[in-house]
Amino acid sequence: MLAAGIALLAVTQGAGAAAIATGDVTPVNDLPASHQYRSGVVLGFTFGGGLAGASGYPNDQLKINDPAYYAASGMMAGTSSTFFVMGALSDYVSFGFWYGRGFFRNHDWRSNGDGGGLRVEAFPLVGLFPALHGLGVLAQFGIGGGDLTAVAPGVSGSDGTQSYAAGGAFHEWSFAHLLGGHLGLGPCVEYDAIWSQSFERHGLVASARLVFYGGP
Repeated sequence: MLAAGIALLAVTQGAGAAAIATGDVTPVNDLPASHQYRSGVVLGFTFGGGLAGASGYPNDQLKINDPAYYAASGMMAGTSSTFFVMGALSDYVSFGFWYGRGFFRNHDWRSNGDGGGLRVEAFPLVGLFPALHGLGVLAQFGIGGGDLTAVAPGVSGSDGTQSYAAGGAFHEWSFAHLLGGHLGLGPCVEYDAIWSQSFERHGLVASARLVFYGGP
């Protein structure tokens, strides 16, 4: 009995040892990095042009929704710029703050608008198609002010404090290294919307994008 028990214990220990994985452990330095393409602080600027249309009422409760004071610009052309400060949380996501302004006009109307808020950029193809690691999408939200003013004197316009939202896509290529980080440059296309009770403006803008990443 004692000999049988010793033999059974030896078999059990051998089976347990065989069940333990004997493969090599991957060194930490060989694991995929979360910041291969972008890291650190993100400083960026976009500038471009596009088309927009605005409409609304004077920012006066007695005039809002009164057809006699309604103004609509039709299509206007103009420029738009945005400055943003963010942090690259990973190769896939950057998050931070933005400030932007835009000016559009046609023969009869002109419209100013500026605001700021939160901005997020995502790079969904980093893992699937590394060659497209610079292709991203953006969304930004905030608050600001805007107006619609007639070129001709004496014509009612529109203004108000309102919400901002934008969504778009962009691509960037790394082209220079400095201060321990690198610069990226590329095109950006975005749809912008401004709205309030008394005023709204919608536009499509194509711009050039210049960005600095504090890390490699």
